[in-house]
Amino acid sequence: MISKEERFFLKKALLFCLVLIGASLLLYDTLLKEYYLKFFPIQFGVVALITIFSHLKLMKASEGNSRKFSTAYLSLMSVRLMVYLGFILVCLIIDRSRAINFVVTFLALYLAFTIFEVIEISNFLKKNPNSSN
Repeated sequence: MISKEERFFLKKALLFCLVLIGASLLLYDTLLKEYYLKFFPIQFGVVALITIFSHLKLMKASEGNSRKFSTAYLSLMSVRLMVYLGFILVCLIIDRSRAINFVVTFLALYLAFTIFEVIEISNFLKKNPNSSN
């Protein structure tokens, strides 16, 4: 069962995704038209889904002790980075012609979603006194 906090986070994540999609479409339709990548929707989906999944797991882990949270955080971040690396390698093997555009786009998405997740997990841990921190 999904908790109230998780539902609230999912709504904020959806809104964040919609804003990023709107900004991306606007930029790719005007200023960055020649830099559009056919992998962009897949990139966006992979980064968004992994961020949302890992955040929900961290919310669950924060209900326990701080040791459990720390272990969950480190393991999730390690797995996440390995999945991202694998995704980047596969996409670059498929289409090397636009590698720089792909990497720059991926880093921008990664940075945006990481900032969003850090802000959200910090707010969640501050609001919940029964959490690990």
